[in-house]
Amino acid sequence: MYLLLLFLGPTIMIFCGLQLFSSVPITFLLFYSWLLLVPFLDLYFLQGKLWRDTLSYVGLVLHRKNLIVGSMSGALFLLVIVWTGSLFHPILFQQDDLTQLLERWHFSGNQAVWLIGILMFINPLLEEFYWRGFMHQKLAKSRRPATVILLTAFFYSLYHLLSVIPLFAWPYHILMVFPVFFAGIVWGYLRHRYRTIFGSMISHILADVGIMMVYLFFLV
Repeated sequence: MYLLLLFLGPTIMIFCGLQLFSSVPITFLLFYSWLLLVPFLDLYFLQGKLWRDTLSYVGLVLHRKNLIVGSMSGALFLLVIVWTGSLFHPILFQQDDLTQLLERWHFSGNQAVWLIGILMFINPLLEEFYWRGFMHQKLAKSRRPATVILLTAFFYSLYHLLSVIPLFAWPYHILMVFPVFFAGIVWGYLRHRYRTIFGSMISHILADVGIMMVYLFFLV
């Protein structure tokens, strides 16, 4: 039951923020509080790990090749996202509906500036810390690597349905979840292969920068 809560907690936070409060800032507060606080509460109070042990446990250790591979994969993700957005944004998005939705979610005006910054640099760090760091290692104790990678990628993708479905035009909203799942598998593999999350963090940052570039260049 506890493990299921860890899997679904981030999705519940996104649901509450977007569906109940209809606010991106509140969603960020709920979602990021879960991603940051729950692992520390688990590691310190349930597992009794010290600070140094925690860093190693979640994969916060440097590995040069991992940084290179993470940077290369992230650059590729960024290029594909921007290229796809530049070509297909007229059919992927309904501009008027998207603008109204973002205004309803309080993702507009001057407030959007700092929200974009959070999405590009804070969001990928905390998501990787939770899924490829904390959850990956927690599952790795009793499950095969492929199972761990698939489970973390699946539940990482799950809450993206709540944000992706309203943003994209039908029927592309469902299809957009598959690239998220694929990215989760790539980042999970990097975590398993090199036993660190720094590479997946860099890759994730570059992917999110690509998404924000599509928003700023083609949708604003």
